[in-house]
Amino acid sequence: MPIRFSLSCTLVLGLLAAACGSSEREPNPVGTGGGAGGAGGTGGAGGAGGAGGDGGGGDVVEPAPLLVQTDKGPVEGAVVGSTRTFLGIPFAAPPVGELRWKAPAPHEGWTETLKATEPGPACSQSMMLTPGFDPSSSEDCLTVNVWSPERPASSSLPVLVWIYGGAFEIGSGGLPEYDGQRLSETSGAVVVTFNYRLGPLGFLALPELKSEDPDRPATGAYGLEDQRAALEWVKANIGAFGGDPGNVTIFGESAGGISVCAHLVSPPSQGLFHRAIIQSGPCDTAVDEATATAQGAMLVEALGCTDAPSVLECLREKSAEEVTTALPPGADILLGDGPRWFPVVDGWNLPDLPGKLLEAGSFEKVPTILGSNADEGTVFVASAGTTIADDAAFLDFAEHLAPGHGEEVAAAYPSDTHGSAQEAATAALGDFYFVCPTRRAARAIAEAGADTYLYHFTYAPEGSLFGDLGAFHSAEIRYVFGAPGTLLPEPLTDEELELWRTVAGYWSRHAEGGDPNGGDAFAWPKYDAQTDEHLVLDRTISQGSGLKKDLCDMWDSFAAEQRAP
Repeated sequence: MPIRFSLSCTLVLGLLAAACGSSEREPNPVGTGGGAGGAGGTGGAGGAGGAGGDGGGGDVVEPAPLLVQTDKGPVEGAVVGSTRTFLGIPFAAPPVGELRWKAPAPHEGWTETLKATEPGPACSQSMMLTPGFDPSSSEDCLTVNVWSPERPASSSLPVLVWIYGGAFEIGSGGLPEYDGQRLSETSGAVVVTFNYRLGPLGFLALPELKSEDPDRPATGAYGLEDQRAALEWVKANIGAFGGDPGNVTIFGESAGGISVCAHLVSPPSQGLFHRAIIQSGPCDTAVDEATATAQGAMLVEALGCTDAPSVLECLREKSAEEVTTALPPGADILLGDGPRWFPVVDGWNLPDLPGKLLEAGSFEKVPTILGSNADEGTVFVASAGTTIADDAAFLDFAEHLAPGHGEEVAAAYPSDTHGSAQEAATAALGDFYFVCPTRRAARAIAEAGADTYLYHFTYAPEGSLFGDLGAFHSAEIRYVFGAPGTLLPEPLTDEELELWRTVAGYWSRHAEGGDPNGGDAFAWPKYDAQTDEHLVLDRTISQGSGLKKDLCDMWDSFAAEQRAP
């Protein structure tokens, strides 16, 4: 059941990603000590323990070098707090000119030291809050960022590689809310973020592209291939930054979580990671090749290349702005009737829909955390400005979500129970897109024998940009990285810092050993469909079972019906 929204996700995640500039923290001058020591010992979060500072007692650990040799050339970072930061390192050649819509190519080497102190530009994309192309974005964008303890606890640390969300249309690994300093300090791990191609530049599918290289019949997943190239860079280089290339965890939210699912089932990605974390990333999300190529033909026509002697040559002569803005978004921003630049089932990167491959047991069986938030739908409805005025409007809305089953959906979400038709529609939206597909994926992963841990994030932070949104889509990111974001710009309160330590601790221990449990943390049971247990992440951690069982059973039946031949 491919997800149908597009622009609503773009708008929402654009708001999340709209922070201007880089982090307010200034790097310490090169070579000046490691701050106040690691954060891992300040509340039980650290999986590998705090990595910074000498903290008193025991042998003093010497600072790690700021000059690091990569496979392409030397890079020099900076110290922020007790963390070494290396930002904006190229991991592939700029995908421009003849390299546009091709697999990422190796970057040329360099001999002079690269000052790696600023993130690279975001990949070409539209503006986040207003229409039009973002002039600060660029096609020359394939860069990676690394945060590593200045005084590492060992020479071979767990590695956490983040894949950002943004509906595959916007975002960047260099945004302040993804700053890896705090997560690295509390976990003692190496944290990595990177950029990947977006929108039509990352996910255009055309038969001309698929046949361009007979040895690699792929199309419509160039952004996924960028992600894979970043993982290959990690495998080749992370040891120089103190990380263990044999202990890599990929984690991401929304489109980033969908990407993690895609790599689980993608044959070329096997062996590049060893654990996974999927945050609000529905694994059912992908586009069949016929639908994707039809959309590609629309782009070709919009750019005036249909009758060109060479369609690809014509397309590659267009500017990134022309390509990115050629197909305008649809009018229905909640259900997404405009273009959708999602990963394509091309037979090469994705042999089939990821959800089907999970259920067939055809995926990389690694220990996996996955979960959803209690109020996934609120931020989409708020950003869209949609009003579901009454039960009749909700019935129409429900029929859009589940064609042929609108009355069943409306009956399952009675407006008098939820308070209004608007609230009922919001709850149905969140369950349909995120909560129930996540449970479905957890069941498939666990059934195949991989250690699986399901969570439900229920903490409702105050002071968001749109007011009271509850535990909205992406709210948990703040409590993984511990950094303020655009929807929640204020620093974490003392109570929120404790929640961050708890969540970051689970993520860190999972990255270290494939099990989020340890120390005095509340026990997180492995997921099993029979017991249907999950962990509730809130200021008070608790265990739950049967998460929205009846509702998810209903949505699962609709999904199975759509998949049937």
